[in-house]
Formats: sequence, structure tokens, C-alpha cells
Amino acid sequence: MLFSYNTDILPKVRMIGKINYINPWVHFERISNEFILYFIREGDMYLEEDNIRYHLRKGDYFLLEPDLCHRGYKEAPCSYYYVHFKHPDLTKVSQISENKAIADILEKRKVSLLSYNLDEADPTDPYAIFSKNENITDYQDYKAILNVAVSIYNRREEHYKRFASVEFHRFLMKIVHEFVLNHVTQVMGGSIKKSILKVDGILNYLNSNYMNKISSNQIEELYEVNFDYINRVFSERTGHTIFQYLNSIRINHAKELISTTNLNFNEIAYLTGIEDQYYFSKIFKKYCGLTPTQYYENIKRK
Repeated sequence: MLFSYNTDILPKVRMIGKINYINPWVHFERISNEFILYFIREGDMYLEEDNIRYHLRKGDYFLLEPDLCHRGYKEAPCSYYYVHFKHPDLTKVSQISENKAIADILEKRKVSLLSYNLDEADPTDPYAIFSKNENITDYQDYKAILNVAVSIYNRREEHYKRFASVEFHRFLMKIVHEFVLNHVTQVMGGSIKKSILKVDGILNYLNSNYMNKISSNQIEELYEVNFDYINRVFSERTGHTIFQYLNSIRINHAKELISTTNLNFNEIAYLTGIEDQYYFSKIFKKYCGLTPTQYYENIKRK
């Protein structure tokens, strides 16, 4: 079961905390008018919602829906976080629409990876999706975020619920990211998950170091991978080879410098990692359809 989440709107946290039941315990029956998220730290929780039974274990999160009856059906020791919150644009995705929702979110990822990061607007709409319940294997970062949120809430300083809501939003955004990454892995094959993580690292490296000279040998050494292989995986994820992507970053930054500074083209080429001005002009025209001079003249006219 999937939920659509408008990431432009903060969840409104009413209550957040953590509970540690050392002795076996069974959840009481309740109907709430708000969302409740549980995140299991240790032990087990046996929970029934709308007559469907769930067995939650360490690392599981579970989203309880408003106006549905939930109760425990078996005793067990359990330690968990709880978050009671409302959100005006968090809705269930119909089963008929789930495959389309997943395809759309994977396309958004590709659009974002290829976007011009200096644009004012985000390249995609704000809607993300995540599962009603899922197990998070590497959950230490998630626990750290909730620990901060709980600490803020308990201190009761000015705007504490807003601050706690921001941290909980971070938690949900990490769940969203994990959901997308898992589905990218499924589409491309589970055996190359490590390669996908390396591609994420390369994307970050290119965006942070585009102004420097970057070679295939550098990438092989930094990420301990065969360049031809990782280049194929990179192309499958982004639709571009590594150096096509690198050049697009460089040209986008060059456009920004042409638009906002009085630097000459030789200086701009150097600042974007292209030492040869003639090669810079060639690449610029390939990606923009205009020479740097023509682009500058268009900007000047506007």
C-alpha cells in the first residue's frame, strides 16, 4: 500500500516520543483522527488495523491511518518511537494507480538528476510516494533524526512543535528517498545495488568538482570500479554518459556566469573546468545550440 506525500507542506506534529516496554505488552484499542507513525527500535509489535494483522519488528516503520480502528492482538516486549501528526495532502494511492505512481517517481528522479541546479524552481512537482510499512535495514540515521525531534519536543522551547515537524519531515523524506532507491534497484537488478550507490557518489562528485580536471582513471581510482562498466550503469540511471553529464554541469554554470558577470569567455571556460576556449565554444554550442557570443548577445537584448 502506497501513500502520496506533498513534500512542499510540513506535517503538523501534535505529539512525538518514544516508549520502552520491557515486559510483554499488548496495544490498546483506539480510533484516532490523525496519522500515527510507529518506528520499532527493539522487540516486536503485533498490531491489527482495519481487521488486517501486522507483525512489526526492529527497523520497521508503520503508518496508522485516521479514523481506522487499531488494536494489539498479541503481547510482546517492544521499544518504539511514535509520532501523531496531521497533513492536508497525504493520501492513499489506489491499487490501480500504484504502478503508474512508481513509474512517475522514477521518471522524476531522472529529471532531477539531469536538471540545472541553479534554476529558481524545483525541476519536478512536490509529490513523492512511500509505503505504508517497510523495514529499514540501516536505520541509525533514522533513529538519530527522531531522537533530535523528540529532544526538541520535550524541551518545549519557542516554536518547538514547528521544529519537531521539520525533523519529522526529514524522516519522511529519507523514507521517500529509500523507496525510490529500492525501486531503481529492482528495475535495474538487485545484483548491482552497490554500483547504483557508486553512481550516486559519482553524481555528487561531479557536481562538487566540475571546475577541476576529471578523468576516467580518477573515477576508477576513487570508486574502485571499472570505468566502462560504471559508465554503462550511469547511462542507464541518467540517460547520459558520465562525461556528457559532466559537460552539461559545466555548460549550465557557464550560462550562469555569462548571465551574471563581466568575465570573458576564457575566464569562464577556466572556472567551469574547460581550459581550452575553443573546445569550450564547441561544447557550449553543442549543448545550447548557440555559441557563447550568441548566447551573451541574446541575454543582453533581453
